[in-house]
Amino acid sequence: MRLPPMMQSPAAKSALIFAGASFITGIIAKILITKMFFDYPIVILMLQMATVLFSIELLRVFGVLKLAPYTFDKGRHLFLSSILMSISSWLSVSAYEGIGLPLFDPVKRLTPLLVLGVSTFIYRKQQRLDRNALIALVGISFLSSIAVNFELTMGRFSLFYGLIAGLLHAAAFVQFESLSDTFSPLEMMYMHSFNSLVVFLLADIVQDEIRDAFMYVMTSSSKTFVFLFIFLMVLGLAIQYTTFHCIGTNGALVTSIVANGRAVFQVMFAYYTSSYLFYDLYPGLINWMSFLGTAGSIYYFFQKYDLDQWKPIPFTKC
Repeated sequence: MRLPPMMQSPAAKSALIFAGASFITGIIAKILITKMFFDYPIVILMLQMATVLFSIELLRVFGVLKLAPYTFDKGRHLFLSSILMSISSWLSVSAYEGIGLPLFDPVKRLTPLLVLGVSTFIYRKQQRLDRNALIALVGISFLSSIAVNFELTMGRFSLFYGLIAGLLHAAAFVQFESLSDTFSPLEMMYMHSFNSLVVFLLADIVQDEIRDAFMYVMTSSSKTFVFLFIFLMVLGLAIQYTTFHCIGTNGALVTSIVANGRAVFQVMFAYYTSSYLFYDLYPGLINWMSFLGTAGSIYYFFQKYDLDQWKPIPFTKC
């Protein structure tokens, strides 16, 4: 079975692989947190980064990867973006449980607009978007926000934390895109994993999650939990590499749009397969209409800008 012409380019394949990796990672992580109650986001993220770093170092030692060792001189280029991404990831995984921050994910679906705003007003870059593409981008952001929101309630804390996570995520993505001209996806993954591991180790000193997570493993773990947890650690390699590859190939804006499409599909898939808990919430007609609207807006956006080869939308400096 051949892919449609629009999806046969390297850029499209990179986006699809990123969507698939993030979809599986999100499902497994939410199963562990909502069904098995392993609600230790710092431990999950810290061990994922440790797995990435250990794997790369092991491959370097055996000569499989020709990669220069980490140095602070190189790592400093990604340090700020790694901190921003680490905080955003921590807030996102902390919100997986869903009860305390019900509006978090809907607000974070506005990330494509935040990417556009951050790149334009903070980093002084301008996207080549005409009015129709901008309307499609607004539609993707707001329709996906409605599609994943099964409970139409307002929460000040979830609104605040969702906005903070989205802004940090957008800023990190834009910085990663700029750095992708200098570093390969593998180099960026290597440096980011080292920087983020330091951040999460320092965060655990404050939160002290390792001790509680260890007690959980000793008293409440099962074979299923161990399998899923190891699988999630391995998926950390896939999600890190595919994220940096997609950003370097397609840009921050397209990557955030793909992430929105994945998130909308994931929440619908998870509900109808009972993959994780929804606490008596269910999608209604508005959610389904928004889901279809999101899919249509994404299709229109990419049809308009990548009709032939789905090339990345370039940045031009002001």
